Amino acid sequence: MFDFIPVHDYTSYFNYAVLIMVVIAVWQCHTQSILRNDVVQLNAMWGSFIVIVLILYMGGRQVSGVFGDTINYAHGFRAIDPHKPIVWQWSTEWLFYNLMQVFAKYSNIHAFFTFCSAVYVGTLWYAMRRVFKSYYYIPFLVIISMFTFWAYGVNGVRNGMGSSLFILALTFPESPLVMILLTVIAIGFHKTVIVMAIAAIVAWFLKDNRYYVVLWLLCIPASLFFGMQLQLLLASSGMLSDDAYTGYLTGSNLVGETVQYAMVFHWDFLLYSAMTVAVGCYFIYYRKFRDEYYEWIFNIYLLLNAFWIIVIRSTYSNRIVQLSWFLMPIILIFPFLKQRFWVDHEKKLGYALLAFYAFAFYYNILR
Repeated sequence: MFDFIPVHDYTSYFNYAVLIMVVIAVWQCHTQSILRNDVVQLNAMWGSFIVIVLILYMGGRQVSGVFGDTINYAHGFRAIDPHKPIVWQWSTEWLFYNLMQVFAKYSNIHAFFTFCSAVYVGTLWYAMRRVFKSYYYIPFLVIISMFTFWAYGVNGVRNGMGSSLFILALTFPESPLVMILLTVIAIGFHKTVIVMAIAAIVAWFLKDNRYYVVLWLLCIPASLFFGMQLQLLLASSGMLSDDAYTGYLTGSNLVGETVQYAMVFHWDFLLYSAMTVAVGCYFIYYRKFRDEYYEWIFNIYLLLNAFWIIVIRSTYSNRIVQLSWFLMPIILIFPFLKQRFWVDHEKKLGYALLAFYAFAFYYNILR
């Protein structure tokens, strides 16, 4: 455990390390060496080292309320009697809680958190390697430089693990059985993966992304003018069997909470989401970039983000929008690494990296 690092500086050290890595990558883009074979291989080796260090650093954090739900997971972990036999459960998030029982009986809380970090970070690393091969470093850097990345490793742990596994599942379109198996495992960590899986199935069969773009655009005025009515209608429809998610829509889950969240229209999150939509539309429609896998991922993103726009005023809105944001790095970077569009292609990639990182720089460092 990294006890020698002050708990209130722990996250800041991660944020500044990411800033340094982004600056180095942008410099490599400016010198137009980022896609040179020797630099690609060096970055790939460096990326593997970063993954190991990040897993240990994130998993070895102190048990503190500074890291949000870390302390709640620790309380649940310590409430398990290691002297009693493991009773396998098939309730909600069954895989997460059964594995917690195993670690509580045979190991300790820090080993458990390190395992969670390995699933969260390691599967994303492996997914990017599958999609981008030796060029995976830049998309992986975009992932860890997202302003929500750290939070889903230490706060929304189950959500982060489930979503990472689902992203890995999406890299096996040629092996449906593997994709289904990984999706089932992901749901075992967090049931919101079901929503992601439904979006993936719809996008698999309905491929024309024009429908999804129009739907995404229409959801903005619909939510702006009728958002609360739509949220209450969805909450009362019975479609969400989970009381927690119904509480997100109605605001009832804030009763008794110390921290109160305003149920407002989140323009900042919408603009952040719109950046990905703009990038996808630019490459698909203006640059005529055609790749079946890319368009599938883009359509999944549009569906998930459109759903979030409808319920944008819900409490903990960030937890819902994150279902789509997990796909952002693939959409933002994929065309850059699959086709050359400009003479100074590498420099354009550097500008794009700065634009993608700007939101995280503002939220995680300036604020």
